[in-house]
Amino acid sequence: MSISALEYAQKAEALCVLPDVYLRLKEIIEDEQSSLSAIADVLALDPALSATLLKIANSALFNFPREVDSISKAISILGTEEVHNLVNTYGATAAFSCVDSSVIDLDRFWEISVDCALICKYLAEKKRIKGGKGLFVSGLLHNIGELAILQSDVEKVKYCQQYDKNETPWQRQQDAFGFSYADCSVELLTLWQLPESLIAPIRDFHLAYGEERSPAASLLYVASRLALLNSHPGMYSKKHFVGVHILQDLDISMAELDEAVNFCNLEGLSILAALKLKKTE
Repeated sequence: MSISALEYAQKAEALCVLPDVYLRLKEIIEDEQSSLSAIADVLALDPALSATLLKIANSALFNFPREVDSISKAISILGTEEVHNLVNTYGATAAFSCVDSSVIDLDRFWEISVDCALICKYLAEKKRIKGGKGLFVSGLLHNIGELAILQSDVEKVKYCQQYDKNETPWQRQQDAFGFSYADCSVELLTLWQLPESLIAPIRDFHLAYGEERSPAASLLYVASRLALLNSHPGMYSKKHFVGVHILQDLDISMAELDEAVNFCNLEGLSILAALKLKKTE
């Protein structure tokens, strides 16, 4: 009997637990009566999260003219919505810190995910995409379903990694499971009660080529494919792989795609390091 995307997500939720500080912060941030100082107090209890927040606040993601040297300053400059996005990023990535790296190439997994996130952020800001503010998180977590499924179905995940230029990863996933990793990502992030604004683009982006979807979902479609191209140079034709008509709808040129890739190549390693997503030798 086949297992649904929701069932895989439920199994992973039981094994990959969100950090306590994430749950507390989520509760405070979502309370409209909470003060910035209350958020800062909880952040200060977790040195790893505090350090991550400061590193990302000082990265090219935000490009502030002066160094952000305290948690309270980071919160006041970034705003609670952006802090909430970063807390969601921290919680979801930390939950999968125990994944067995002998089964899949985790470095490549996170590099593609971070590239997708950075491409989303770059193009969302450049083209002023409606609903694009949280797309960094959507891009980073759009494929987290692979890590969820890995917890209980190693052989099928290995099979899905064996795609080549004649097929896409998503075709393999449909063949193996009857759904894509993104579908499992949606189920897991819903169980974790992440904001619907972050989940909706992940739910819809695979449909963007054939159906009219939100600009955020369409951009995630482009970014996910561009990130895959960046990790597999020459495997696919960029012009056709990312969807020319979607680029036209979003008013994105091929030159702007190149700009976005250059941005993620420049900044990817610093984000991977800040989030502790890359193995150290």
